[in-house]
Amino acid sequence: MGAKEDFLNVDNKDYKDVVDRLIVNILTTKVKIVEDDGLYEKYSEKAWEKVLERFRQCGGESFSDFKKIFHISSEYKRYWGYSPEIIREIYHRFYQHISSSEFIKQLKTNVIQHPQKIAVFSDDKDLTYDELDKLSDKLASALLKFKSDYVVVNYPHRYEMIPIVYGILKAGKVYVPVDHTAPEKEIEVIREKFPHSIYLSDRESDLDVRKVFADEDELIDYRENKLAYIIHTSGTTGKPKGVCATRKNLNYIMKACQSFAPVEEGDCYLFSTRNTFDVSITELFGFLYHAGSVYVYSVKNKNFYKELPGLIQRFSITHVALSPTVLGLLLKYNHQKGLDQIDRLKYLMIAGEEFKYELLRLVHEKLNKVQVINVYGPTETSVYASYFNTKDMTEAEHLNKKVPIGKALPGVQLKIVNDELLIGGLGVTDGYYKDLSQTREKFTAIDGELFYHTGDVVGKNNDVFIYKARRDHQIQLFGIRLELGEVRSTIASIINDPSRDIEVIFENNMLMLFYTGEKIAHLREKLEKEMVSYKVPTKLTHVAEFPLTSSGKIDKKALLEKVFVREKSQTKVNKLEETVLAVVETIMQQKVTLDDNLLDMGLNSLNSIELVLELEERLGLNLDHLNVYVNSSVRKIVGFMEDLEEIRDRGFDSGLSHKVRLKNIPLMRKIEYTYPSFFYARIYHTLNFDSQLIGRIYLEKNQMTYEEIIHKLSKIEAFRSVLSKDLDHFEVLDTPINISKVEVDDARIDLSEQLSQLVKESKDNRGLLYKFAFLESEQEAVLHYAIDHSIADLASLDVLERYILGLIPRTTNYSSYIKEVYAQNKLADVKKDLGKFSGQDDKQVAEILTHLEDKTTVVSLNYLRADTKQVYTEILLYLRQHFLKLYQLDHVKVNLIYNIRRFKDQLDFTSTIGDLHLGLSFKLNREGNIEEELDHLIHYYKEKMFNPKAIGYKHFPRMNADEKAIVECFDESVYISVDFLGVLSRQEFKQVQEKSSETRNEINKLNGRKMNISAYIVDNQLKLILSKQISGE
Repeated sequence: MGAKEDFLNVDNKDYKDVVDRLIVNILTTKVKIVEDDGLYEKYSEKAWEKVLERFRQCGGESFSDFKKIFHISSEYKRYWGYSPEIIREIYHRFYQHISSSEFIKQLKTNVIQHPQKIAVFSDDKDLTYDELDKLSDKLASALLKFKSDYVVVNYPHRYEMIPIVYGILKAGKVYVPVDHTAPEKEIEVIREKFPHSIYLSDRESDLDVRKVFADEDELIDYRENKLAYIIHTSGTTGKPKGVCATRKNLNYIMKACQSFAPVEEGDCYLFSTRNTFDVSITELFGFLYHAGSVYVYSVKNKNFYKELPGLIQRFSITHVALSPTVLGLLLKYNHQKGLDQIDRLKYLMIAGEEFKYELLRLVHEKLNKVQVINVYGPTETSVYASYFNTKDMTEAEHLNKKVPIGKALPGVQLKIVNDELLIGGLGVTDGYYKDLSQTREKFTAIDGELFYHTGDVVGKNNDVFIYKARRDHQIQLFGIRLELGEVRSTIASIINDPSRDIEVIFENNMLMLFYTGEKIAHLREKLEKEMVSYKVPTKLTHVAEFPLTSSGKIDKKALLEKVFVREKSQTKVNKLEETVLAVVETIMQQKVTLDDNLLDMGLNSLNSIELVLELEERLGLNLDHLNVYVNSSVRKIVGFMEDLEEIRDRGFDSGLSHKVRLKNIPLMRKIEYTYPSFFYARIYHTLNFDSQLIGRIYLEKNQMTYEEIIHKLSKIEAFRSVLSKDLDHFEVLDTPINISKVEVDDARIDLSEQLSQLVKESKDNRGLLYKFAFLESEQEAVLHYAIDHSIADLASLDVLERYILGLIPRTTNYSSYIKEVYAQNKLADVKKDLGKFSGQDDKQVAEILTHLEDKTTVVSLNYLRADTKQVYTEILLYLRQHFLKLYQLDHVKVNLIYNIRRFKDQLDFTSTIGDLHLGLSFKLNREGNIEEELDHLIHYYKEKMFNPKAIGYKHFPRMNADEKAIVECFDESVYISVDFLGVLSRQEFKQVQEKSSETRNEINKLNGRKMNISAYIVDNQLKLILSKQISGE
């Protein structure tokens, strides 16, 4: 401890000697490796405080200065054995401690502590923290060669965006995003504001980003700039305003998000917001705390609403930001499975539009666990300024049917002045780029503190703020604030005809353009060439003249009537057309005809998705390939549907499948945890032993929903388990249950062969070891299944049925049983028991059985009681008479398949689904009381939880000498095996007999010399099926 005490008394030591020792022993990982007592970080912090104090006294600013001042170089070997990684370690720690940027501090902490942890997930490429740091360093290095401070980024929504933005800030430059999907003219408007800026794009670009990423690694000097990013918002003049956010603003929003939606170890953000919206900033940086991660996926992906729930489960996403409109669609068009996956989130941050009370009711109805937070704030105050957890709604707020915008975030001040909300504090930005008049108008100093005028009318109730309305002509569309004046001004300049009257109205969450003069051909195409898509009005209406009110103003109500009031079409329609028309009219809230162009009627990117989802829901079709921009009328949509093979095969009126076609559900290999594999699974998979348990569970119609069954099955550990490649353990996956749902005429049809084949296919691909099918007819529902023997025994099927039917509330994990078996059975103890189970002349018994003919033989016996112990007693008596005495043997070992699930010390596994069956090694003698001996053996196995095979086969097929001796005693030399499989009808027994040869061939894979006896009770007789023919039988 003395060395560490010295570090705290730096001032009493020679300057250079102390600094040298600090660098060697604290700033590197040397102390951590040698003496990792948990105090490393504490002393490292103190050391860095002293070193950086001296560093600044010497005039140091950059890492290059640091190396010069403290003589850090590749030749620096005076105090430690040099490693090339030492300087890089110091480099990371230097910026971790000296940087004023929160994102650099967090990034460097993760690079130091978790360099190989995945930071960025995407469909294209994943990045570790080390890779993210190095790629952003490379880009920063390339950017430092340019003089301009501004970097305009026009890049697709891909993983590269994150190292690009980090690299810009590391280089001390300002990030200026533009919409990658916007027309070139709109992008040029932004670029013209920054005439000498650096331009990054996947098209024409000042830097080839991918080539830069391929450059050699180097340590660079980071720069700092007051500004961090400039995001453009709508302006009243028709030109967007650039909001200048500082590094301090970025620090604020990172910490603010951590205050209401904290990222913990293992958490994952979704980066789905387009980069020109301020919410994207929280997704680009918010995940950095505690080595979180982020998954890159665009909300503009047309399958976003279908795929998002599965992605949440697949990537363990915990933090998602959405607009209220998008959340409403997700909740409306996802079934229970999708809703359950959404409910796996920790935080849903809802922003961009008013959070309507109707949506809150839907949230409370559909979601139970996730924290749904209404976050509020304009771009001018760094994304979010207030927050409200919807679980905190009071009775009064429910009565008012208003969802509050909540309370101020840490570091924020909220004031109401003349009913308008003003925001001050750490999030207030530096105003608008080169627009002093607008900055002065919107930003006001009150008592020396700068406040932003939001233009939102708000109220306050018990310290909680409640949004009421807008004061100006700003509207919120798809979560984006727009100035109607800007939209109108832009359109007027494109039309460029002052003789026309032009009006833009926002109604029914829809932008509508009205114009006079002659009808303009291809107007939509002209607007889309020069305006970003979300600003193009969804309805373009040509009118002869604008109606006026009595006061001479435009009569907007009369204009809207021209849109929404239409005469009913007299055209006859068929049933499919009628259904599609009904859906279209419901979503678009207006009457349409078969041939109306829906794009001109108001179909946009959002309601087009809702239209497709609703049609899929209503008609039970997959419409992934329906392009409503091509098939833009009801008639064309119906024509597309009629070409689908699904429609042709079953016709529109029939929704029932005549032939059930099942398939395995795709596997998600996200490992939640592992547990040791059991020896049965190791043996079965190594020897390619194929055995499935087939069955069905009968349910009354509507007794249980499909979603309830999925939920129950997902709680069973064995049904989320797959074997690892080396067979050493089971991997428990965060993956969907392998179940299919089909509506049929007859829910009792035989699916055994199809299910069995699907299990084989899944098993061959290291997939899940079972398959379920939920079949529903008008009368009943039946749950069919096939389960591989490696994760279930016969007793498990009874547990499964009782659990599904609600007779037992929960199941005990298979892993608990396995771990207990290994805890109760130790190699040394099992070796001591070998003598108790020896005495058989192994060579003689093996020779007799080898010469017996491999022929299925059926034997009928009488029995006293149908319990397992009594049945085994009868079979052992039969073997004594017809095998032991017949072949003049003194002893023979018999393996009795026995299902013991209750053991000593209240160890109870009666509710476990797994392969728990035991093989009791019974030594059958010529004389003695078999029933008493069997009682004693069962007690022995129960009391000790005795399972010698589990120890012998624990590392199969790699066994040491001791393990081989155990296997030899309890398995290899036990040449007769008996399994009592219960009561069967005469018909069922006949089917078993027909498959007996196939079963014998499978069992022979395990040991061909053995005689296997399967026992059943059929018509009050004990029926034995022997795999070999004993003489005289």
